[in-house]
Amino acid sequence: MFIRDFLYMIKIMVRGKVTIFWTLVFPLLLATFMHMAFGNIYEQDEMFRNIKVAVVTEDESINGLNYMLDALSEGDDALLAVTRMSERDAEKALADDEVEGIIYTDDVRLTVAESSVNASILETVLSEYKQYEHAIMDIYKDGNELKGDMSAGSTELEGDMPADGIGFEHYMAGASGVDDMSELVKKLSDQKTYYTEKASTEGSQNIYNNYFYAIFAMSCLFASLSSIGMMNNLQANLSATGKRKNVSPQRKMTFVLAEFAALLLIHFVVEVVSFIYMSFIGVDFGDRIWEILLTLFVGCFIGLALGVIVGAISRLAEGTKIGIVIGISMVMSIMSDLCINGLKYEIQQHVPIINKLNPAALISDSFYALNVYSDHRVFAENIVIMTVEAVVLITVGILMVRRNRYASV
Repeated sequence: MFIRDFLYMIKIMVRGKVTIFWTLVFPLLLATFMHMAFGNIYEQDEMFRNIKVAVVTEDESINGLNYMLDALSEGDDALLAVTRMSERDAEKALADDEVEGIIYTDDVRLTVAESSVNASILETVLSEYKQYEHAIMDIYKDGNELKGDMSAGSTELEGDMPADGIGFEHYMAGASGVDDMSELVKKLSDQKTYYTEKASTEGSQNIYNNYFYAIFAMSCLFASLSSIGMMNNLQANLSATGKRKNVSPQRKMTFVLAEFAALLLIHFVVEVVSFIYMSFIGVDFGDRIWEILLTLFVGCFIGLALGVIVGAISRLAEGTKIGIVIGISMVMSIMSDLCINGLKYEIQQHVPIINKLNPAALISDSFYALNVYSDHRVFAENIVIMTVEAVVLITVGILMVRRNRYASV
């Protein structure tokens, strides 16, 4: 009997166009539109890219800052994208947002349009250059004074030490076989790794993935639409099927288990199809496939449980029950970042207990934890909470139905 009821429910589900639309077609369409809207924003605006900077040099002679800028603009992981321009062209490029700053190499200064992270990086580059420049100048000054004290007949460098560091490469060019300018450039080049992107985790840092996690949460909760129909078909006062089942010698629990198992299997397959589709269009969910499948399975489980508890209310019409579960599912999904990215974080900061009870937040947070965290602590905690919630809801719903008594059927 169990197998017969199981297969019968699968046939009903496959033919249920409305349920298939809300649990498969609608989430896929929503995911497609969101990917078109947000798919490339992270790569374009959030990820670190080399900083476009205009360089103005009036004195074309050897300049240490030019050496350093060239070093920082070399390689695939270059910090800077340097373009040498005249002062007039550089100012125009800055005004047109074609570059993020102008570096004047003759007097080592920077001009930016506005304060930003990249502007701070450029300021730090110049600041460190100046520090090394003055440090080397002091070393040469002290070294020449010591050399003069040790040998009165030693040959002194021609010219005076420049007070502001301008052209100090020419001064050092006369040093006895020591090329400290190359050492300066090397040190500054080595430090460019401090400014390049360094991931704190191997997972995706794309904050816009939260939208896709929330889509899965919404889709799993929409499974409640199916379990409402299942519960209505167990109650004699709500459907003709319910009348036949109540006069049948077969136990109600057999009906419940067989139909619930069929619904869980169908919705899990639907979620897997959605997962494959979203991965195909480019959404990065990480590589923990088995844990992701477990999240989808438990998500469908608690979605069906939500429909069981609402469907067990015998006094409500089916349309009212559907409206209730759709409303609850949408509110929970919105609170898990379906429409406003960061809303879940704000709730976590002020009322964290809501996120711990909200199944949609737990589902999306499980995806996030799998993609970002190296351990399974947060993921395991979310799975346990959702499982407990689902078991409680299903138990209460079944008890409510079993207590129903009918004067006649």
